[in-house]
Amino acid sequence: MNKLVYVFLIVAAMAVSCTGGKGSREVSGADSTYMWENVRMYYIQEPDLALRMLDTAEMRGVMTADEANLRRGLIYYDNKAIQDFDKAISYTKLVLNSTQLSGDSAHYIQALSQLVSILRMNRESFPEAIQYCMEGAQRAHSMGDLRKEADFYFEVGFMMEKTQYGSGMEYIDRSLDMLREQARTDWKPLPVLSSNLGNTARRLAERGNNARAVELLKERLEIVDRIEREVATAPKGYCDETRALTYGVLAYCQWAMGRKDEARQTAEAFEKIRDKVGPDYLTDIMNYYAFSGDAVHTQQIYDELEPLYREKQDTISDDYVSLLELYSQGIGNAGRYKEAYEVLQRHNVLSDSLVQRQRQQETLQYAQQFQTQEKEMELKEKEAEARIHLIIIIALVAFLVAVIVFLWRITLAHRRLQDKNRQLFDTVQQLMREADERQQALSRQPQTALSASQQLYNRICQLMREEQSYTDSDLNRESLAQKLGTNYNAVAAAIRECADGLTIGDFLDDWRLRHAAHLLAQTTDPVGLIIEQSGFASRSHFTTLFRDKFKMTPSEYRKVAKEKAFNQG
Repeated sequence: MNKLVYVFLIVAAMAVSCTGGKGSREVSGADSTYMWENVRMYYIQEPDLALRMLDTAEMRGVMTADEANLRRGLIYYDNKAIQDFDKAISYTKLVLNSTQLSGDSAHYIQALSQLVSILRMNRESFPEAIQYCMEGAQRAHSMGDLRKEADFYFEVGFMMEKTQYGSGMEYIDRSLDMLREQARTDWKPLPVLSSNLGNTARRLAERGNNARAVELLKERLEIVDRIEREVATAPKGYCDETRALTYGVLAYCQWAMGRKDEARQTAEAFEKIRDKVGPDYLTDIMNYYAFSGDAVHTQQIYDELEPLYREKQDTISDDYVSLLELYSQGIGNAGRYKEAYEVLQRHNVLSDSLVQRQRQQETLQYAQQFQTQEKEMELKEKEAEARIHLIIIIALVAFLVAVIVFLWRITLAHRRLQDKNRQLFDTVQQLMREADERQQALSRQPQTALSASQQLYNRICQLMREEQSYTDSDLNRESLAQKLGTNYNAVAAAIRECADGLTIGDFLDDWRLRHAAHLLAQTTDPVGLIIEQSGFASRSHFTTLFRDKFKMTPSEYRKVAKEKAFNQG
């Protein structure tokens, strides 16, 4: 998944990582230091410290053993300084084999996802990873978590594709279709769908299936446009950066298909946003420029990227070697053969140097372990300084007392509002019962004792009760009169006489409101669905009328109704 997607998902990820499962408890004071939101600040730079904090958290009951083992597995998987896939797998499997954890819990699904991420790092582990993915997809489906189910299917397809081209597209397509279906009514799957479309297209392009890649990349651009229109919380620069990633691969695929004019237009679209994205987004478009023989743009991108590698002292790396290869290809296709040959020679020398770089990294790993030991000493010094901070903590007590008083006042205000809503609810129920009794009393009288208006009003009420015609949002005075076989003037007169002067519109809205109130009290349907089922065409119109009649919001009404039903039950 592209790193840009995580900006959208960070709040949800923190919620999952910070909430406890079965057996966790609320913590405060010294114990709060060992909660995951604090431990996670150390697990990259100070993994040993993070591991010790997890041990303490488990010992004090801040985390369950399952939660702590899940985090230990993450640290051994994600931290390159102490990376140990065997330990990461072992700790994660402890969570899956726990007798304390339900198979349909969020932590179990999270453990499956983490185990898949670890196993897929080794191609030989793909079969096992695929088995866990299929289990995860089934469990996510049973939990109704369709987005997680789609994630598991995408992982299955991608690993199968890496093993044998074409073998995993069925699962990838299933995942994409599931995300597309969810995205029809919800924007939240859009970032993941966009990322998966991009990754799939890139894989297809590597295998020469440029036509399908172009189709998916164009769909991705449409999704980015939708995010830009609909998602006000989209991170700054997300849309431009995603477009930049897409344009680079799209231009190359179009060029490879012989659609040179389209490829050129795509490259021009990239150039329009080039100033809005960083150098990380130039490699893909350079691929197009190099193979299409555009030496000018190839040279420009090389001149921009090459100094950055030197500045980072990263000129012995796979990325830098790839840059030289593209540069050589681009200027060679433009006829600058001598320069291309010289660059290619550098490319070959650096490729050989990468082996030496690997050995240097192993040496660096030992040095980092030494630094970790030094930081442990620094931690002890910090613990001594913590005693001094105790004085500051005492000063904060007064502030906390003020906060507690403030929260107490808010709680009292909330209780008063609840009491008021309960009284309003009882009053409303009494008024609706009285209205029903008046209608029933009128309907029980002999027809000969009723005026023509009263007889017509009885027919109207009977129509409302038996056919619930008011649930049709298109019902108006003309269509109501047509159902009754009369004219709307007669209907209006009957309602005005027998319903305390109400107009036809007010009369229909009253029936709709009472129907909506019944659904709010008796069902768990979303408010939006209830509005539609009750015959209202506008949510704002419904909300205004509901507040006017019941003196509370629909959510408050539902809450009081459920409370009453529970107490009576």
